[in-house]
Amino acid sequence: MFSFFLAAVLAVPVSPARAETGNGVAWRPGFGRAAVWNDGAAEVSVYETVDVEYGIPRTSRGVLIVVAEDLDRARLVKADHPAGEPVTQRVLKLNHVRSIPTGVYTYQQMLSVFGAAGSDALDPVKLTMTSHEWCGNSFAEWRRDRSRLEIRSYFETPGDAEVPLSADGAVFYDALPLQLRALDFERPRSGKVRIIESLFSSRPQPPRVEDAVLEITRPSGSAGPYRVAVRRGDRTDTLDFERQFPHQLTLWKRSDGGSMRLKKSERFRYWEKNAPGDERLLWPAATR
Repeated sequence: MFSFFLAAVLAVPVSPARAETGNGVAWRPGFGRAAVWNDGAAEVSVYETVDVEYGIPRTSRGVLIVVAEDLDRARLVKADHPAGEPVTQRVLKLNHVRSIPTGVYTYQQMLSVFGAAGSDALDPVKLTMTSHEWCGNSFAEWRRDRSRLEIRSYFETPGDAEVPLSADGAVFYDALPLQLRALDFERPRSGKVRIIESLFSSRPQPPRVEDAVLEITRPSGSAGPYRVAVRRGDRTDTLDFERQFPHQLTLWKRSDGGSMRLKKSERFRYWEKNAPGDERLLWPAATR
């Protein structure tokens, strides 16, 4: 059973307005500014995951963490002493942590994406990715203020690379579990977006930017999730979100054969849970 705060705490600001891009995608105003993100806690969700590595599906546990933070605008790092606008910027951070077993060694990977809390579409501000296993380390960073992707890798391909990359009006594939929660689910419809392909890999590559179609459907009855299909050519991902705000991701079926299925979700200050025994909060365990 999933754990959530009372509906009153989760209430989204009421606004008759709707934000809509010229491509037909409708965003519900105020998602990133809702009270739930400003309660001093983080949303920690554990998923049963399947990742395809070396052509073989690997079952493990993954963790998604969503928390509000303040970034220093000049350096785009977390501010030790938030001063508010215009010195710092409020963001929603999505941490995606996964540990993928592959025989005698394990892929330990983490991706962080930061979306502007004041933007209805949670426009991306920064993205970082790190991956390590027994062969070596890889790291990637994209920042909006530089419009450039930097890659550092142990492997000759890609090795060290710096490529121009603008995210204006685009959505990072790796941000879908958070960014799509800001959609206006009460207006089921289709819309077009540009998708920046995944950087979440032991060998991150300069990504393609592809046209995609989002198709939003609502269940006909009182039960069932909102479903978003993300279609890119002959590839389709489907993501299911709870009807209740803030629209928790419950299931992600990826076009590469991978998946994430929600097992447990809690709100707590995870950075304070570092004593022996606190790992019980993550049952079933995220990593082994």
